[in-house]
Amino acid sequence: MDIDLLFTPEGESGLISGGNLVQKVAGVIFSLETGILSLEFLDMDYLDLNIPVEKDFHSALDFSNLIHVGAYSKDHIAQAYQVPFMIADDPYRAEAGSAGADAGNPLLAFEAFIKRCKFGQPVHREDLGDEDKMGCLLGDAVPSSLEFAPHLARRRSFEAAPKLAPGNVPGLGLGTSGGGGGAVSRGTSKKDPKDSE
Repeated sequence: MDIDLLFTPEGESGLISGGNLVQKVAGVIFSLETGILSLEFLDMDYLDLNIPVEKDFHSALDFSNLIHVGAYSKDHIAQAYQVPFMIADDPYRAEAGSAGADAGNPLLAFEAFIKRCKFGQPVHREDLGDEDKMGCLLGDAVPSSLEFAPHLARRRSFEAAPKLAPGNVPGLGLGTSGGGGGAVSRGTSKKDPKDSE
């Protein structure tokens, strides 16, 4: 699997692989000493990426609490989510980073990220000896023109749809929405003549 590290001009970072990652990434760890990124998977397995991050990008990574993880396959974004980003041997960073923003809409967050990407570098190649594979995984594709694969496009549309606020659902009689609810009469009732028989 080939993987690139991409950045926006604001320093937001993300990893994009040249195909779906079989296991879901739970977090990414960066070693300032070696410049190597490690993917930590949900099943406790890991993958050390084999190309060090260039020194010019270290400062951008130093301010990241989350990192985007995505996959590019058949000219579409095939996976997209965010995971915690940690720096190895920095115990105070984990504490400071615990207050990092959670991406409540991961596909919209990834889309905003990928459309602003301007530069990056390879961080993993299956065949380090193949010079033809050292270019960007996206090839000639412009990041801002990438579309989600159909299964993600549907999920993205759900994320983008307006949400109804609780207590403001028409017809349920909650909050100030009006409507709904039934009326109860506390007046006198007439007995049915048949009941007295």
